[in-house]
Amino acid sequence: MLKIIKVKEPGHWQKFLELPWLIYRKDPLWTPWADHGRMFDPQSNPILRHVRYECFLALDNDKPVGRIAAITDDLLADKRVGLFGCFESIDSSEVAGELIKAASQSLSDRGKNIIQGPATLNTSQQVGFLVEGFEKPPLFMMPYNPPYYIRLMEENGFYSILGLYSYSYSYSTKIDAKLASVAKRAARIPNIRIRPVNLNNPWREGEKLAAIHNETMTNQWGFVPMDQEEAASFIAGLRGNTDPELLIFCEVDNKPVGVCLMMPDAGPRIRAARRSGFNLPFTRSKLLRVGVLGVSPEYRRRGVVALLIDRARRTMLRKGYQQAELSLIMDTNKDMNRIITSAVGGQVSKRYRVYQKDL
Repeated sequence: MLKIIKVKEPGHWQKFLELPWLIYRKDPLWTPWADHGRMFDPQSNPILRHVRYECFLALDNDKPVGRIAAITDDLLADKRVGLFGCFESIDSSEVAGELIKAASQSLSDRGKNIIQGPATLNTSQQVGFLVEGFEKPPLFMMPYNPPYYIRLMEENGFYSILGLYSYSYSYSTKIDAKLASVAKRAARIPNIRIRPVNLNNPWREGEKLAAIHNETMTNQWGFVPMDQEEAASFIAGLRGNTDPELLIFCEVDNKPVGVCLMMPDAGPRIRAARRSGFNLPFTRSKLLRVGVLGVSPEYRRRGVVALLIDRARRTMLRKGYQQAELSLIMDTNKDMNRIITSAVGGQVSKRYRVYQKDL
């Protein structure tokens, strides 16, 4: 017998957090998060100061078969919108439907009349369902799900409102000569400099990252402002997991005007460790993810995007990386998609979607 319970007790939390291991136990490409329960800890995840959630678990004869979180973000501009995240389900429209019903009621009770997602735990973190590219391994912390999730959403009244792309890039790809010319011109801007992020001072660097985020992302879907504490927590979390030279600030007169954050993909190591019972030595990834590339509007027009891309390419080569994934790029971001495809030569390798339903 199917029932939906609100997650409150420690035993229910354990089942909620362990459910992905049941859903993906036969999937060799699934890449588990390391201790993803920390996202629900306010000490580890400062967004919980403005994010509220209720989690639900689907049990069939007391066996976990699905889960969902109903989420609100006090800083989301559209006050009509609530979010769903942490969605996992067996291939059952009934299970998915009952979970969605529970999340929808939770959001409705909080005054919301639109549900969007997935977003775990808000629109600044992991968003979207994978809809194309299932045959390729996911990079660590990127959305990954069974193909049938799309059908479950559509069977339960959801429709797509946003597409997102991952692009693959190889260093051997020929770069548009115009990009290099623009980068050289930008390098002559008075008092401009490019430097690595100082991971030993996350508080100061967090102030700069938050400023760039809030200036460059304002017009994007799901924008919520980032404060210094959230940005500092993000930077502190990178310490020990990446090379500081892969994390780049661009400044003019010591004011941040651009950022490019590249991170080695931990996915191959985690999947190998999963197969061996998590008993493998560290192995260096040969693939990078370009997860953040932002430039203030004034300096986009002056070529700083090209300058950051050029520096990123040179750093990749010097560090021995030959391939990168640029993700996630919203389909509404026409300028960035054009730069990646025409100037950089990136190819779409995966597609994702965000869904919506009226309550």
